[in-house]
Amino acid sequence: MRPGMRTLHRIHLVRELQNDDRFDTVEFRLAEPRESGSYRVVGSTKTQWLLDDPTYPSTDARIEIGFTDQDNEYWYWFNWIEPERSFMLGWHRDGDHPDLGPAHVQINQGESVVARKSAETIDSHPGEIFHRRLGQIPSMLKRVSWDGDQAIGFN
Repeated sequence: MRPGMRTLHRIHLVRELQNDDRFDTVEFRLAEPRESGSYRVVGSTKTQWLLDDPTYPSTDARIEIGFTDQDNEYWYWFNWIEPERSFMLGWHRDGDHPDLGPAHVQINQGESVVARKSAETIDSHPGEIFHRRLGQIPSMLKRVSWDGDQAIGFN
């Protein structure tokens, strides 16, 4: 049986981030009107705590995670956000881009989508999706191409 969405976010995902010492603040909130799903869990971190790369150009980041139950599948939004660069790398399973398959990964900078491509679909419990996507952040960030301070796509 699937947990209710509020319980999933407020209890399970919040606990996952609170128990991970790489995150210094954790917040449960209602999704904003422009966001899909009902809830978000936000964890703030220092990029070095996750990336172990002293040359990485940003110091602060956060992840924002949201799930919804859509036709007995978990749809989700798992975003790595760097406010200093107005940069976002996110995995989404939401049906917005059927040409890319069930899941995609995208780069945004500012208000613009820079690149989008198909991603591995993880048909599993949200806890498994959370851990796998969190573990993929460092390698996926290395695949982002930059022209100075401007993200230009995936390499």
